[in-house]
Amino acid sequence: SSHLGSSHFGSSHFCTSLSSPRCGPRFAEAMPFVKFEHIAREWRLKWSADADNASLMLAQAQLEEVLADVSSIEGVASVQRVVCGGCQDFKVVTKLPEKAFKDWEAKAFEPEAAFLEAVKKIPGISAVETQTYTLEEVKLNKKDIKKAQDKKEKEQGEGETQKDEKPPV
Repeated sequence: SSHLGSSHFGSSHFCTSLSSPRCGPRFAEAMPFVKFEHIAREWRLKWSADADNASLMLAQAQLEEVLADVSSIEGVASVQRVVCGGCQDFKVVTKLPEKAFKDWEAKAFEPEAAFLEAVKKIPGISAVETQTYTLEEVKLNKKDIKKAQDKKEKEQGEGETQKDEKPPV
């Protein structure tokens, strides 16, 4: 199974680099219908609700320590933080065009090591992992929505026409 969108923190098969055959662009290249221009690097961890969410607050503080560096990576398209109170997930997703991503990977995703080392020392933080995957905006614009809806209506109309026709006697 593909781990491009895996959310299993306990998985021992998480993606670590572009060279992994099961993930990221290498996987996508084997699947030509998976078109992409951007690659993302995710840092993720679990935090504890103990001590009024102290570990979450400290993880956020560590992100703020490296945020200027991450935001200034050459070619960075976006840096997003995801926090789920129910799952106690904390994720940082940095998205770059493919070439810029490869350049960042060649620099060991700096400042990744320092961030991961710092959060691992926080009491209540667990399951610190990284993952590399393609990340594309797939929302359609109004023109493409109309085209898709028209195509769907046409296909449904053709299906109904075939059902209504009487078989030759």
